[in-house]
Amino acid sequence: MAAERRSPWLYALFGCLGLVAVIVVVIGALTFVGVRTARNIAADNEDPERRGQRALEILGAAEAPGGYHAVAVVSVPFVIDMAILSDLPPGEEPWAVEFGERGFYYVQALWGGDDLRAFFDQEATESRTLRDMGLELDLEENLERGDLDREDVGARWATFRGSTMFGPGEQIGELVTLIEFDCPQDERMRMGIWFGPAGETGGTDEMQDTEAADSVPGSEAIAAFLEPIHPCGASAADGG
Repeated sequence: MAAERRSPWLYALFGCLGLVAVIVVVIGALTFVGVRTARNIAADNEDPERRGQRALEILGAAEAPGGYHAVAVVSVPFVIDMAILSDLPPGEEPWAVEFGERGFYYVQALWGGDDLRAFFDQEATESRTLRDMGLELDLEENLERGDLDREDVGARWATFRGSTMFGPGEQIGELVTLIEFDCPQDERMRMGIWFGPAGETGGTDEMQDTEAADSVPGSEAIAAFLEPIHPCGASAADGG
């Protein structure tokens, strides 16, 4: 008796049904992970103590830089982590982020490392990564660049006359220092944005330019600010 032949369309149908089942499972898993991540982000920011602890974990720090407070954190496992520090204590309402004169953003992400390196190598005039992440910066003149001498992390910095945007039309800072962290164990993008006032200036435009340049935070000031921060995981636990 000849073997019964099945239509190739039947196999195609089974294949499509299998693909649909896989897609449904993936969507369900992503939905579950997305909901859980959103709940964790909300919980991280609603509890000030938990928010502070999560910020230190993201920064790899035992303590925040002096005079700064964790005002917001965002963490999507294996994708992106962000900590926002302000010179003002956080308000009672979560996400009520406010700055006095100074602040610091720290971001580490799965993507954007090559783009950021090209910016610091001066092969590109702007970083596409910053724009894609919604970090709006108004960078004008590059005032100074340098490297930090640290054993636990490679770091380069560049200070610009400019400001960062926070909220509709609200500009903060007169000087913006971008910091690139390079960890030897992986290629994740790690970046800091430190912004603040330029200092007191007066007199002619030429004098103002000179005084503004003199007020740029140099390597020692930047190194002091970053001293408690260990983005490569040089341990908050062992005190750095």
